[in-house]
Amino acid sequence: MSALPAGPDPIADQDHTHGWIRALLEAVTSAVLETQPGLMAFGDHRPERDRPSGGAWRGLETMCHVSALLASAHAPEPGSAQQLLEAADGTAASRGLRRRSEREENGVRATTWSSDRGDLLEVIVGVRVAIRAISAPFLPGSLRPASTTSPDSPISPLTPPPRRLR
Repeated sequence: MSALPAGPDPIADQDHTHGWIRALLEAVTSAVLETQPGLMAFGDHRPERDRPSGGAWRGLETMCHVSALLASAHAPEPGSAQQLLEAADGTAASRGLRRRSEREENGVRATTWSSDRGDLLEVIVGVRVAIRAISAPFLPGSLRPASTTSPDSPISPLTPPPRRLR
């Protein structure tokens, strides 16, 4: 049962958001590793964090979750960027995200996807493969605080409690 009021403008809670981001990252990293097992694994390269989204819902400050930047253990095979991005694209599409942008500079290809709610997924293929996700705004406060949204990674700091905006 959620402590969030039901109504015409619902907003996700922290537990749902962290679970959604973890599931998204697990699915994308699994698809990329299945496409190219030589990448070996993904590990946290930069820490995850919950940060203010810059908005509010019914007077309460909302947060967004920035996942850890997950980087592959090994370099991708030469010329495999398109294949890896297609694997990520299929997984993103199956989870309701649409391709938002693509760019290539100096042999590095980056693609982003977004959801109608405002979630963002980014996959970068260069010297390594890097993946991260940023959630749509959510209300902080958890009944079951997750230690991390990264698949099999170190413990990250917990989200601060909600606070009223003035």
